[in-house]
Amino acid sequence: MLDGENEREVLWAGMAAIAATGPFVGEAAYAVHNGLARRCSPRRVPSSAVARPGDAAPEPEGGAAGDAPDAAATADVVAADLLDRRIDSLDGHSCHLHKPGGLWVRAIALRYRETCLGYLVVRSPTTPSAEESALTDLLARQTGTVLARLTGRRGEPTAGSGDIPVSGDLSDTGNLPEPEDGSPTVDLGNSTASALASRLATYDALSRAAVSGRGEAGILRTLHEHTGLAALTEDRFGNPRAWAGPRGGGPRSGVGSGTRPESENRHRDALMHRARREPGAVRDRDRLVMPIEMAGDLLGVIVLDDPDHRAAEADTAALEQAARVLAPLLLHERRLAELEPQLRRDLVDRLVSGAGTKDAFAQAAALGHDLHRPHNVAVLEWPGEPEGAALCDAVTRAAERLRRDVLIGSRGATAVVLMAGEDPRHPGDELYKAVSEGLGTGAGAIGVGGRCEVIADLPHSYDEAVRALAVRRRSREPYGSTAFDELGLCRMMGTGEGEREADLFVHLWLGRLLDYDAQHHTELVMTLSRYLETGCSYDATSEMLRIHRSTVRYRLQRIGEITGHDLGVVETRLNLHIATHIRNVLDPPR
Repeated sequence: MLDGENEREVLWAGMAAIAATGPFVGEAAYAVHNGLARRCSPRRVPSSAVARPGDAAPEPEGGAAGDAPDAAATADVVAADLLDRRIDSLDGHSCHLHKPGGLWVRAIALRYRETCLGYLVVRSPTTPSAEESALTDLLARQTGTVLARLTGRRGEPTAGSGDIPVSGDLSDTGNLPEPEDGSPTVDLGNSTASALASRLATYDALSRAAVSGRGEAGILRTLHEHTGLAALTEDRFGNPRAWAGPRGGGPRSGVGSGTRPESENRHRDALMHRARREPGAVRDRDRLVMPIEMAGDLLGVIVLDDPDHRAAEADTAALEQAARVLAPLLLHERRLAELEPQLRRDLVDRLVSGAGTKDAFAQAAALGHDLHRPHNVAVLEWPGEPEGAALCDAVTRAAERLRRDVLIGSRGATAVVLMAGEDPRHPGDELYKAVSEGLGTGAGAIGVGGRCEVIADLPHSYDEAVRALAVRRRSREPYGSTAFDELGLCRMMGTGEGEREADLFVHLWLGRLLDYDAQHHTELVMTLSRYLETGCSYDATSEMLRIHRSTVRYRLQRIGEITGHDLGVVETRLNLHIATHIRNVLDPPR
């Protein structure tokens, strides 16, 4: 739009921009002069081919019936004439033109301050969403600003003269040429023309900054350069995002890190309520504050730091324009922030389920992760965090503190982490400590699978991590980290078939003893376990259990009688040792 050489080019460039935001199709464009709307065709055509209000419909050729194309052309002329008359009656305001149940049609007024400079008529097969409508209104305001820049109109209508256009170079106000339509000109005066030129130049610079790729920082820098005041943005909760200018315009005390006093929270809530209710920017002590909104949703605020109260009307207008160009940028950023975790979860789920393809490398790279490196899969479970998303957020923060390259997903309440690079000997220990500190509780567990060099091995590493987590959860110390490589004999556990085999083995060797303990409230299984763990030492067992040595001897005698096993046989002691170890993992003593 900024490159348009005339009103027609600006209007249809604005129409093209609106059509790109949703299901819109351009119907017609109008420029307003002296309060009258004149249709502007999308390309140069003979004036006789453009329908104008009051034009008579052409006579059909070829007899009374005429040809079908001629009848269609006549209908188009009649429809265009009707649309022109409806636009003339709008009095400078946007309006829906469709009938109930009909095709959605809207005339959008292009306004610069209090003056209507034109209309864009768009239609849609469906009713646009609130977000699409908000983007359309934003682009309409931009189009109106560009039209004002092109035609040199004043922001306010002159008393008694309606909408009076001013032509020519604004820097030369002493010799303004007559408009082509013969309407009178207005001598703005050097100061007024200079102020208007400065304001339009600021709007131009902010609009270009918005599409330059420099993002939020570029828009703030442009605002600072044109106002001379420090500019900053805050999120909807008052936390600083970015700023430009002297550091004095940066984050305030109580804003950002730490907890703000309740009185300051109440003050900010009242300020946001007032800023969203009142038009334009509002003053808050030594700051000018403007909410950044889109489709009724508060995305943040933009602020000019003005401790000397020297901000002029042009500075306030620039602040308001900066808020407009920031709105779609922040909305897009929010949508990406909402979308990225879902993309990560979907990618991790496909990789650990064996559905990963060559495209996974490019998708992971787009998310900032290198899948070409070796990986370990870790699964995390914190009972106090029922929502997987909350646990994933804690893992993300922990990984950032540890400077670990990870890709994080979730399955239900369990977080799944692909840990890349050369891991330490116990890759889950430091992650467990960091996540525990972040959540404020160590009541969680991590299982870590084996190392895999290619993504095809990730499902196997994931299965190992799940089994390691299950073993950790059923151990005497259920909180902490367990790697599959550390399980040894317990690798058979953690899966359905292996766990059933383990249960049968324990029942075969310890079944009678477990039943006896349950019926008589004794601790014979515990005594046997400690005796075997100490290398069959009476003294060490009595010390560990804090009972007399003769009591240990008596209990071992009873164990032999109940089970029928001879503890003097080496192979028997080995099987009993394995059985007690598995039992302690699968069903830890309380």
